[in-house]
Amino acid sequence: MKIAIPTYRRYHQLGEKTLNFLHTMKGFTHSDITIFVADDYEYLRYVSLYPDYHIVIGEKGIKNARNFIMKYYDKDEYIVSLDDDIECLESMGDDYSDLFVRGERELRKTGLTLWGVNPVKNTFFMQKQKYTSTSLKFCIGQMFGFINKKYKLTVEVKEDYEFCILNYMNYGGILRFNQVAVKSKMYASGGVGSKKDRWEVNETATAYLREMYPEYCVIVRGGDQFAELRLSHFHRFSEGHYLS
Repeated sequence: MKIAIPTYRRYHQLGEKTLNFLHTMKGFTHSDITIFVADDYEYLRYVSLYPDYHIVIGEKGIKNARNFIMKYYDKDEYIVSLDDDIECLESMGDDYSDLFVRGERELRKTGLTLWGVNPVKNTFFMQKQKYTSTSLKFCIGQMFGFINKKYKLTVEVKEDYEFCILNYMNYGGILRFNQVAVKSKMYASGGVGSKKDRWEVNETATAYLREMYPEYCVIVRGGDQFAELRLSHFHRFSEGHYLS
């Protein structure tokens, strides 16, 4: 198991949140953790704060960072990717300290290549869902585990939607732990940027993904008219793909 953390300008948050969170999880050692930074300046900042961690200069931007991570690790290696501002897991009361181990075990058993968690941190909503599912449901990029197939992502935002679609298309399902979610602060300073900063690139990415994968997603808009994708979780493959 490898733990990959792409980070940008969250120098203290990384330690206070994600690295602290990892102390509560099982199945890996300190040497399995790699922090991926954007450039030489970022490297010097992070290495001064976290000298005991393996830090690698990757590329700036979340799409580029994720592509770099997939190139960095071997094909078919199991990787858990974490954002740099994760505080804890929220669940229906079960102990998920072995979630990373559970995820790998289930992927190897089923032949699927991606697991994730519920993007909605709402216990009322979560408790109405099955413990796990393998249909095309969104696995948010804050935290997911995958068997590295070295995909190349193409959009600057919504790259986690594209990653879900690619894994689903090629392996017939996605494993999602529906009764667990990640606590973090969406659109916080640092990282990818604010929601306002994302507006134009979000519009472009959403339209592109809809055009590229019309069978797998639709565009929806909230009250603020911010474009979002909805994955077609009722989609079914023809015979030959794994689904339950």
